[in-house]
Amino acid sequence: MPILILWEGKKVSKFTLPDSLYSYQKEDSNRMCEGSNWFNFSEMGVGKTPTALQVIEKNKYQWPLIVCPNPLRLEWKRQIEDWIQDDYCAVSHPDSYYKLEPILKSFFNGQKYKIINYETFRTPKNVDILKKIPFDCIIFDEIHKVRNPKTNQVKGLWKFLEYQPQAKIIGLSGSPIMNYPNDLYVPLSIIDPGTYPKNLERWRAFMYKYCMFSDGRYGAYIYGTRSMKELKEETSKYIIRRTKKEVLPFLPDKYYRRVTLEMKPDQRKLYNAMEKELKILLDSGEPLYSTSVLSTLTRLRQLNLDPKVLGVNRSSAKTDFLVELVQDTDDKIVVFSCFEKYIYLLHLIFKDTPHVCITGKIDVNKRSELVRQFQEDPKIKLCLGTIQTMGEGLTLTEASNVVMMDRWWNQPVCDQAIDRLHRIGQKNAVQVVYPIVMESIDELLDQTLEKKSVSTNEYYSEAQVKQDVLKGKFNA
Repeated sequence: MPILILWEGKKVSKFTLPDSLYSYQKEDSNRMCEGSNWFNFSEMGVGKTPTALQVIEKNKYQWPLIVCPNPLRLEWKRQIEDWIQDDYCAVSHPDSYYKLEPILKSFFNGQKYKIINYETFRTPKNVDILKKIPFDCIIFDEIHKVRNPKTNQVKGLWKFLEYQPQAKIIGLSGSPIMNYPNDLYVPLSIIDPGTYPKNLERWRAFMYKYCMFSDGRYGAYIYGTRSMKELKEETSKYIIRRTKKEVLPFLPDKYYRRVTLEMKPDQRKLYNAMEKELKILLDSGEPLYSTSVLSTLTRLRQLNLDPKVLGVNRSSAKTDFLVELVQDTDDKIVVFSCFEKYIYLLHLIFKDTPHVCITGKIDVNKRSELVRQFQEDPKIKLCLGTIQTMGEGLTLTEASNVVMMDRWWNQPVCDQAIDRLHRIGQKNAVQVVYPIVMESIDELLDQTLEKKSVSTNEYYSEAQVKQDVLKGKFNA
């Protein structure tokens, strides 16, 4: 049995397949190696990724393709490097013009795994290229993302799959039905096209069978479900599902997932300009602890988090990731940030998602009522708050997933916030998610906090961490 680390935990050591898998993961991978195609609909946090990789490695597939949401491309790359070997995969380019260039070069570079995002199928040119490659195994991560057969994305995907009859297909999702049962038809058509043909007529027939609807001006209006028992029986032969409670004896009580993200060009341009400004300050002889250096460092962290915090309307790798994460699970999630402005930005972004928001501006007496709502109301999915305000004295054990959008300058403060979930009353292992943007202050802060956490158990100085980060980044 592996110790300390599951599949997305702290990068203390490399893993090996299948030795580092838990027994239930080995059982699931063996099952998926047999027969034809499968869904793994296990809950978020029980290890679907390495289980799928084990299927590829055990069956000795040579031309595997990973299809995932755009923010998860680099996360899959990291997983493959951790579980298989370094420089063993090619990731599609973020620029649509060069999208498949790394994939095509990978055949000359000896990179076995190919990773693309779902949007790739929107472009007919990309589909024409991909359909000529005889992939022998295709993993669709977050397969519920392709559920509307009227979109160009699904149409392109269906066309691509017509040329891949030999491929083993595995669909991964923690929330396969986002709205109503008809969401499941496109994933089923990917897994078993013989039973679920890739056409709108059969999709509608499936919808009429399992959804309650009324005809409206713009087509069928779905307002409920029916025959769910029959649907479960019909699809059970394709599905593997594990819950956290089921596998709890195997999981550590707290485990860490570091998600690697990349900025889009518009955010990167702003970030690099602010980083250059900070370097100029330091090169001019400005002390590390001066007000101007620390304020510029703060703005750099905010740009890395989301430029909108500073009033600049640009993209954000971290916010995009969080939106995807919230959409992809029915589990409750607690989200922390050091910046109150960012929490209120998220409050606006998730206005249509039932949530509570706890910052220093919320009256102390009202905070306990918001916590009670989060703990007792199953409809409330999110709890958003600042580390400074929500990181002490509260109990948030109804959630077992916590996302640290940015980190405080010392790990004990972060740990204290995480322990709002990891305390008496918690029935599941707690998953801690650290979104880390490549080539940003995130990487250096993460390394610094990790190094200090390993070297000492004392409550170390925040100023010392700031200075270490600046020295590491600019050799100041």
